[in-house]
Amino acid sequence: MSTARTENPVIMGLSSQNGQLRGPVKPSGGPGGGGTQTQQQMNQLKNANTINNGTQQQAQSMTTAIKPGDDWKKTLKLPPKDLRIKTSDVTSTKGNEFEDYCLKRELLMGIFEMGWEKPSPIQEESIPIALSGRDILARAKNGTGKSGAYLIPLLERLDLKKDNIQAMVIVPTRELALQVSQICIQVSKHMGGAKVMATTGGTNLRDDIMRLDDTVHVVIATPGRILDLIKKGVAKVEHVQMIVLDEA
Repeated sequence: MSTARTENPVIMGLSSQNGQLRGPVKPSGGPGGGGTQTQQQMNQLKNANTINNGTQQQAQSMTTAIKPGDDWKKTLKLPPKDLRIKTSDVTSTKGNEFEDYCLKRELLMGIFEMGWEKPSPIQEESIPIALSGRDILARAKNGTGKSGAYLIPLLERLDLKKDNIQAMVIVPTRELALQVSQICIQVSKHMGGAKVMATTGGTNLRDDIMRLDDTVHVVIATPGRILDLIKKGVAKVEHVQMIVLDEA
């Protein structure tokens, strides 16, 4: 068994000050410059390769993983986390995320600021179908996200460049109309121009007529009041593409 001997080997050293390679370094082993690499020099070469190959590749990989624009959630004003015990009507989901539905970022911002972290079962079943424009009949218990199940696809499909009524939500009571309109306004607040109007019986009809002179995209109303406005020719519904009957 023979031992190979290298004449005047070129050795690259590692600077202890800045972590960069320096060299060539004169090898030890005698006046003639001959000799083998010491264990310390071998370790320096090994560390240098780690710095130049391992660490740099890892840093490059981390930089690639952070995509531009993915930090928009940091600016959201999220409400306190809901720590209430939830039943299976809310927790038995398929594991989907709101981002899976390819919603507008402005709409997603409103959804998350409502405290809606993930779609509930009724939302998982309803949102994809409603986004496709098909008719849907859905039923779920109170508090399981029914309003979000129809408001999210409704707002996603709005064309804010148009100034006419595009969606109507018909509810049985004044209280529910006010509740749904507030949710709709909050979810759409980042969309920049989504106009929501609530109209119910027992309020001044003239105020509703004046309001409809301006741009309105979504009308949330009780049946009697919206029929009255349509008959009077005040509510123009020829461009309505989405109608929701809540509590039908």
